[in-house]
Amino acid sequence: MKKITSMLAALTLLSACTTAADVSTPLAAGGDKNAKFDIKDTANGFTVDLSYSRYQFVPEADALLVACRSIATTRAYEEAKSRGKEIQPINEQTLRVSTGRNGLSGRTSCRAFVEATWK
Repeated sequence: MKKITSMLAALTLLSACTTAADVSTPLAAGGDKNAKFDIKDTANGFTVDLSYSRYQFVPEADALLVACRSIATTRAYEEAKSRGKEIQPINEQTLRVSTGRNGLSGRTSCRAFVEATWK
């Protein structure tokens, strides 16, 4: 019984491990497979609508919120750079973010929406 308990504890610890994402690839080029973007032009710039989800053995909504905000903001700056223009600095307070969790699959998800305005 002790061997089974030890094996289950080891398996639990190993299943909680994750690897870091590849940050050298731009998000627009599929740098994060968990992120899906919808970019729409507006009169003064464009909007970024992000759907992001990832498996979390232990739910960490705070960590996911930080990642979601960062990804949405980074994608806005990448889009502006790819168009050869600059945008106004994005105030994190203007980001709209919501999170949720599917307890059956263990996936925590978020939606983020940011408006980028040309300089």
